[in-house]
Amino acid sequence: MIEPKIGAQTPINLNAAQKLKAAVELETAGKYESAMASLDEALAIQENYPDAWLIKGVILTKLGKCNDALKCYDKALEINSGFIDALRLKSATYTSLGSQDKALECLSAAVEKEPENLDLRLNLARAYQRVKQFDDAFRCYQEAKRQKPNDPKIDYFIGVMWGNRADYEKALVSFEIALRSKPDFVDALLGKGLMLAKLGRKEEAKVVANKLLEAKGAASTQPEKLQKEVAMSRSENEDIRNQYMAAQKRFTSQYAPNKS
Repeated sequence: MIEPKIGAQTPINLNAAQKLKAAVELETAGKYESAMASLDEALAIQENYPDAWLIKGVILTKLGKCNDALKCYDKALEINSGFIDALRLKSATYTSLGSQDKALECLSAAVEKEPENLDLRLNLARAYQRVKQFDDAFRCYQEAKRQKPNDPKIDYFIGVMWGNRADYEKALVSFEIALRSKPDFVDALLGKGLMLAKLGRKEEAKVVANKLLEAKGAASTQPEKLQKEVAMSRSENEDIRNQYMAAQKRFTSQYAPNKS
C-alpha cells in the first residue's frame, strides 16, 4: 500500500511510513539508536522518502554528527528540491557550525520558494544580520512589514537591528511603533528603556522601568538584562533550536503517537 506524505513529491509506501512513525516515537522518547534503526528500515523499504531523510538528519544533529546530518538534508532535497523544512534545517545546522554564508544561502533559497512565508523571511533577516549585511536585513524586514504591517514583532526586530548598529534614535522609534500595537510587549519595553538610557534620557527610562514592573511577569526580570546589548530577543543557540522546532512541527502532528 502507498499513501502521500509531507515533503514527498511521490506516494510513500505505507510500511515505510509506519517505520517512520515508530522512529519519531522513539526519537521523542530519547531512544535515538532505536529510532535510527527504524529509519534505516523505512529507507530500506523506500529510499526516496524525503521525510525519513529529514528526521534522520535531525537525530544525527542531536547526536552531534552535523556533517552527516547535512548529507541527509541534501538527500531529501535531491528527492524534493522544494522541501522547505530540509532547507530550514540545513540552514540551522550550518549556523551551528559557524558557516553563516552557507546558512544564508539555504534561507535565501527557502524564501525564494515560499516568498509569503513570514517566519522564513524573518529568519533570513536575522541571518543577514549575523553576517553584518544590514541593508539586506532591513530590506527583508520592510518586505515582512508589507506582508503583515501591524505585527509588533517585526518592528521589534527592526529596533534590535538599529540598536545593535548604535543608531539609538531609530531603534527607539521602532520599539515605540511595536508598543503602539502591543503596549504590554515586554521585550519592546526593555528595548525602549535601554535606548532611552543610551540617549541619556534617564527620567524617561525610569518611567519605562516602572511600566516593566507593572507588566505581567516583569517582576522576575533581572535588572542586569537592561545592561546587555540588545540582541535578537533570544540567544543564537535558542534561535537555532526554534528553527528546528518550526521545521519539525508539522512532522509531530503527522507521525506523533496515537492518543488512546
